[in-house]
Amino acid sequence: MKETILYLIRHSESTYNQRKVYYGRIDCPLSEFGVRQSQLLKGKLKKVKFDQVISSPLKRCLHTATIITGLREQEILTVDGFKELDFGLWEGLNFEEIAANYPDNWEDWKRDWKRATPINGENFMEMYNRVTKALTNILQKYQGRKILLVSHKGCLQIIASYLLIQNENLFWNFDFKQGKYSVFEIIDNFCVLKKINC
Repeated sequence: MKETILYLIRHSESTYNQRKVYYGRIDCPLSEFGVRQSQLLKGKLKKVKFDQVISSPLKRCLHTATIITGLREQEILTVDGFKELDFGLWEGLNFEEIAANYPDNWEDWKRDWKRATPINGENFMEMYNRVTKALTNILQKYQGRKILLVSHKGCLQIIASYLLIQNENLFWNFDFKQGKYSVFEIIDNFCVLKKINC
């Protein structure tokens, strides 16, 4: 059976990365440095021909994907399942502000980060289920193809853990860097990590 080759890219630096806050669903643009990161990645991947390009619909991912591939936004498949965690009322706040404004909620999250839910947001296991469902659909639809997926750090950590051990337990073992790409090869549900943060 022919292998599916999955290139994973975390979106380049955004304007909110510079603020050091939680911003899962805030639809912010790339920073100037983020644009340069994407342009450098375009040079590194210029010889790779992708059969399908997929992105989170948020601006920072979609812009990263358009720069790297040269495609128009309309030519890129956007999938809601690959959005970052919805931090609800925590959006735009740093951890000190969250602890001060929502102390009980913050303590709940520190005790059980997988199942505690930021107020008006979603919890990790809800995100895990939506990301893995979206991934399964993509891998079935584009089996045997070369796929580029641009998403968010949390989503990519889930994808990597799921591909390698079929659960979330490797989530914290991955640290996807901005301006880098990683490659996974999947053959008949068996996955090999070929490159990371290149």
